[in-house]
Amino acid sequence: MTGMRRHFGLLALLTALSLSAGATSVAAAPQDAADLFNEGVDLLERGDDAAALEKFTAVLASDPSNEEAYELWKSTKHEVWLQMLVKGGQYELVAKRLIDRAKLGRAETADDEGAIRELLSGVQSDDVIERARAIRALAANHGEYAVQYMLPTLGDENANDRRVLFMQALTEMGTDVVLPLVAALGTDDAYLRRNVALILGYIGDPRSGAALTWNAFNDEDEGVRRAAAQAAKKVGSQGDALALFLALGDDYHHGRATVLRAVDYSDVVWNWGDDGLYSTAVPRYLYADELSKNAYYGALAADPGSLDARAGLARAYVSQQIEIALRGDAGQDVSGLEDQVGKASIAVNATGIDALDRALAWAVRDSDTTTAIGLIRVIGDGAFAAVPALNAALASDDAAMSGEAAVALGRIAHRSRTAAGPDVVSALGAAAGREIMRLGVVIDGQAARGQAITEALSGSGMVVNFWDRGAMGLALLKRVPGVDVIVLSDELPDLTVDQVLHEIGLDERTANTPVVMITESEDWADRVAATITGAGETDAIEAAMSESLDGDRARADHLAARAADVLAGLGLAGGNISGALDSLAGTLASRGDSVTLPAMTALATVGTGDAIPALMGVLGDDGRSEAARIAAADAIAQIAARESLSGPPALLSGLVTVISSDAALPIQVAASRALSNMSIPDVTRAAMARQARVDVIE
Repeated sequence: MTGMRRHFGLLALLTALSLSAGATSVAAAPQDAADLFNEGVDLLERGDDAAALEKFTAVLASDPSNEEAYELWKSTKHEVWLQMLVKGGQYELVAKRLIDRAKLGRAETADDEGAIRELLSGVQSDDVIERARAIRALAANHGEYAVQYMLPTLGDENANDRRVLFMQALTEMGTDVVLPLVAALGTDDAYLRRNVALILGYIGDPRSGAALTWNAFNDEDEGVRRAAAQAAKKVGSQGDALALFLALGDDYHHGRATVLRAVDYSDVVWNWGDDGLYSTAVPRYLYADELSKNAYYGALAADPGSLDARAGLARAYVSQQIEIALRGDAGQDVSGLEDQVGKASIAVNATGIDALDRALAWAVRDSDTTTAIGLIRVIGDGAFAAVPALNAALASDDAAMSGEAAVALGRIAHRSRTAAGPDVVSALGAAAGREIMRLGVVIDGQAARGQAITEALSGSGMVVNFWDRGAMGLALLKRVPGVDVIVLSDELPDLTVDQVLHEIGLDERTANTPVVMITESEDWADRVAATITGAGETDAIEAAMSESLDGDRARADHLAARAADVLAGLGLAGGNISGALDSLAGTLASRGDSVTLPAMTALATVGTGDAIPALMGVLGDDGRSEAARIAAADAIAQIAARESLSGPPALLSGLVTVISSDAALPIQVAASRALSNMSIPDVTRAAMARQARVDVIE
């Protein structure tokens, strides 16, 4: 290959990548990165993949700056990067990392109107070499941002020569311009729609298939319909527009590589409005669901009666809300997004309970824990009757999902004045009593070994998810909130370990999560928190977990408090919560007031004498809050009256001790109320009355 090479994706490979598969790192000075990279490209074109990979690895080892990466990106043809991505394995990893770094170097210059218009002048040059140079520069430096400045010419019937040149340029710029062009199909200008459809057909990106198919059958202009039909065929579109939009929305939500490779991510999404094409900045962690929303709105346009389209919108909006909330809770800057979270609640509620139910069913099916929890909370806040997906979530092996479903079902039962089922009460009790929900993920290509490790960790009280493929593990890892440890095998059937480690490090929510490697090799010791060889070494996994579990405690306390509060409400309403009483009593020794106060309210309502020791433990502890000690005394009083308690002696002496102590007067009075409700002999009560005598002295 001669001429300049465009780097669209290769330069984001991390600086210190350790590549296995026999690749030998080549030392290189930073200034040699461009030469090394070009040598790698030449070797790649000659079919010497192993030698080419050595060169590319050396580029990364030279630790190029973002700006240097950007220069490599600009000077390399797009096809080179795609070739590396398609090869997969270490090649794909190199390409992804180089892409990320190059995009950082490009960020400040991408939407530069002056620079873009100057290059557009070059696109119109009679000099073929100059024209090719301008197109490469447009693609490398500005990509999708160039589209908005080219559309007026595409819609100008009198600009024949310039229009053809611009259409050719957009075609050569490739997949980076597809999404703004798809958005431009929303124009009222039929001539522009026709030309945009033709360009999308020439590019051949399947992501445009749904929109092209819709135009092929529904556009009011016959010329557009013909152009869109031809283009849809070229991009491989099959089926009706509704099905295509729904599939696209699902692919975007899950971030599948069919629609969102590393090369496809952007800082903006594109839409068409009254003033034409416009972009909206979107954080990377919200980008996939923003595109998912666009696809589902397209599905609604194709069929306003589509329940799946509404469910997809509900899922995407809730997923974004949860992602923002998790980052805010972790202390990350989410300023400017709070109002959008509130407005998104309106959009979610507008989809309807039936759509929320279907969205939750999808989330449960896909083990999409984060989104499922968000949907459960929305349903629990508003539904008057239980929906089927809540029961599916309740039966889930995921403790967080099951606990949230129990809270929602309990609230619905209380709201509708219906009885909560025994399974709901049991799950509420379990959620109220669970102190720390330590979450683990096991990714192991050897299913039997992975299952054994999962079972061993689950036996120690952890909630563990297991996947036997790296891609599935990475996809679902993004949907599991607050992971405490990731156990990863060095042998996976679909991805390299480097790829998985890289993706874990890219996500700010897992970047600091300890990784324990299942391996017989010592080569990983410096790259992970610990190594093990099998299920018998769970102590090493426990030791690798972060000592700070504040986030986990906060999540567990929040769920436990809501579960206890729901149980208290059900008990006060006369519901049968006997299946949760032991769990409620078990919370009293170590939990805070947010959990124990509603727990004691529930015990006061339907508790039995079995709870008395735990309640006395709170009442007699001068380290507990006044509110907690009073609540404990009141619960004892109600149980004593309900069960006509006359003992045991330890209860009587304990109450007398509190009454006679220097505890705050309200605590003493509360203890005396408990004593008042005891069924004790008249002689004993007379003696107590004499001891409690108070003379008014002026």
